Amino acid sequence: MMTGVAEVDRVGTGPAERSNGRGMSVRLEGVEKVYRTDRIETVALSDIHLEVARGEFVSIMGPSGSGKSTLLHIVGLLDDPTGGDVVLDGQSMRRAGERALARIRNRDVGFIFQTFQLVSDLSVQDNVELPLIYRRTPSRERSRAAREALERVGLGQRRHHHPSQLSGGQQQRVAIARAVVGQPRLLLADEPTGNLDSQMGEEIMRLLEEYNREAGVTIVMVTHDQRLADRTRRTVRLFDGRQVQ
Repeated sequence: MMTGVAEVDRVGTGPAERSNGRGMSVRLEGVEKVYRTDRIETVALSDIHLEVARGEFVSIMGPSGSGKSTLLHIVGLLDDPTGGDVVLDGQSMRRAGERALARIRNRDVGFIFQTFQLVSDLSVQDNVELPLIYRRTPSRERSRAAREALERVGLGQRRHHHPSQLSGGQQQRVAIARAVVGQPRLLLADEPTGNLDSQMGEEIMRLLEEYNREAGVTIVMVTHDQRLADRTRRTVRLFDGRQVQ
């Protein structure tokens, strides 16, 4: 049986002392995630206790298969924990219905993925508008918000292009614009620089730092890059254990 253990490297003030901006607070209480088949039970996360204050920028590190992405998906309400509770802004998600969870995901949480997850047959502008379509935002307001988000990441002149016409770094900037267009309070980034060269990775990191600093957005970022982790407020480390009795 595999177990996950969280180790927190603290830098500066602790979460209880930081409550700035409009970000969302996150608390995990004894979170576990177990994957079961007919013959095998694998514990991906075990008894995780974690607090992230409003406006914090926290990184998650660990070897492949240690549960980093699983943890991010649980925080973002994309996956349910097997045990424990996810508490967002003091509100337990344990008994929340799917409609309530979907509303929180759409209005309060932004996601950035390593593989960009852009829709290839949509323009850059239309890709960025997608979260607002799900909110039923009026077309004119939607278009304006998408243009502003693209201008902020330096791609205003590329809004009529398609993803295949952009470099990897440009595609990731589009993904960031899509993630922030709805002004989320919590931004979750899963290896956002993993497919980029060091120069493009630095550019993406600067954008994330800017959103955290200027908008007060809470950011939780999975990364394998210690240099990037060192620039965040704290680092949470996940380690896989061996099977135990």
